[in-house]
Amino acid sequence: MLINYDTLHPSGKAVLLLTPFHRSQRGNSLTSERIQTGLKQMGINIDLLSLEDKDWERTLHHGLAIHKYSLVHGFHGLHFARVLNKGPDLHRLPLVLTMTGTDINYDLAGKDRDLVLQSMRIVKRIIVFNQQFEIEIAAAYPEFQSKLQLIPQGVCLEDSPVISREELGLQDKDFIFILPSGLREVKNIDLALDALSELWFEYREVRLLIMGAAIEEDYSDMILQRMQDLPWVSYLGEIPHNQVKAYYQLADVVLNTSLAEGQPQAALEVMSLSIPAILTAVPGNLGIIEHGVQGFYAGNKSELLEAAQKLILDNNLKQVMGRAAAEMIQLKFQPETEFNAHAALYQSLLA
Repeated sequence: MLINYDTLHPSGKAVLLLTPFHRSQRGNSLTSERIQTGLKQMGINIDLLSLEDKDWERTLHHGLAIHKYSLVHGFHGLHFARVLNKGPDLHRLPLVLTMTGTDINYDLAGKDRDLVLQSMRIVKRIIVFNQQFEIEIAAAYPEFQSKLQLIPQGVCLEDSPVISREELGLQDKDFIFILPSGLREVKNIDLALDALSELWFEYREVRLLIMGAAIEEDYSDMILQRMQDLPWVSYLGEIPHNQVKAYYQLADVVLNTSLAEGQPQAALEVMSLSIPAILTAVPGNLGIIEHGVQGFYAGNKSELLEAAQKLILDNNLKQVMGRAAAEMIQLKFQPETEFNAHAALYQSLLA
């Protein structure tokens, strides 16, 4: 679709992205930053405001008062509902909502259901990453069917200086699983530790790298305490996104052990480097890969253990699955497709 930039910038106004987080590398922060960067490169005037900013309310109200924005795009149904309640002037603008995962998997089924539904009713369009979410929301809430739009996330990895295994105390013979995830209960890191602990007793070359911010204090403390007794596990902490590729390239297999997902962006990034995946068979992960082609789905500890063992024992299988993973990312998760879809959506609402 040909983008009409005059339509996107009536009277020089900007599109505003509203994200709940930007200080730590979480799905919402990386997605909103990627979209802002991509659309700016297309020549679109687009601002980003985070609810973690100390003066976000003042900034938002000032922007609305001077009619700075032509359209507002919020991320996460529950957080956006709270913004809408504090900024009723937003309602006069075209609004877009991206539902990112926990708002669908937890908030829409929990005590905050009405707030999420409020967001969904007010906005003009609802973006989801995964076709299964599109189907399930349309079935459960037919009133939103016409608003739903599927836009998978694009995979965008910056080149970074190479890191050797030796720099992390690893050896060439080590078989490395990487779990790129913040320390949060929903990420279910215990599952990886449980399954790979059993595997390590038989295959002493097994190593696990966990990289991500310690987000939930109690859960983080528990996981970090547990890792102290596991010499084959290394916690790398939060790595800046412009450096993660170097760490990803050390891996033989990427893990995602979440209890629920929006779309496993970090796992997709690792797969783009010809590395197979083991993903939990949960909403948001299901439909990403074909079981046995780009990797495996695991429904429990024993299935994760079995999948990991297959990849350790069969290097050819690992390589074939890795190539299939990279081909799948190239086909389905291109950032240009994501950016063009957003630009076309904004244009349709502002025409």
